[in-house]
Amino acid sequence: MPKSDPSQTGFKYQPREMVRSPRQFGKSSAVLEPADGIGLDDPRLGAARLQHKVANSVREALLARGELLQNLVETTPGVPGMSYDRLLRIARGETLMQLADLVNWAARYGEVRELLAKEQFGFETSDDKR
Repeated sequence: MPKSDPSQTGFKYQPREMVRSPRQFGKSSAVLEPADGIGLDDPRLGAARLQHKVANSVREALLARGELLQNLVETTPGVPGMSYDRLLRIARGETLMQLADLVNWAARYGEVRELLAKEQFGFETSDDKR
């Protein structure tokens, strides 16, 4: 069986590469516009936008509590992958957030749970054909 081209398998990408203004990732409440060549229906854009919203929500929650991102690592000992460097890369959109990250942040921050409860995942204008 021939090997698959790694660039064509799975969702391996940097979320910030999906958006027009990568430096805005996780630092603004604005909706991120797609990068050139990225369609509005691209699931990578939807995931990047969600990660941006979650990262921004976590950042704002930490600021409101007078805490730092480092506190997440210090108060979550023994969780594999929960390093300060990795959390920074997720917040900047350099590393793809995993579901475990999302569950961890939702468990810790009501702001993230509220965001997820309201989130339409880019489908707010589509006709749902169930």
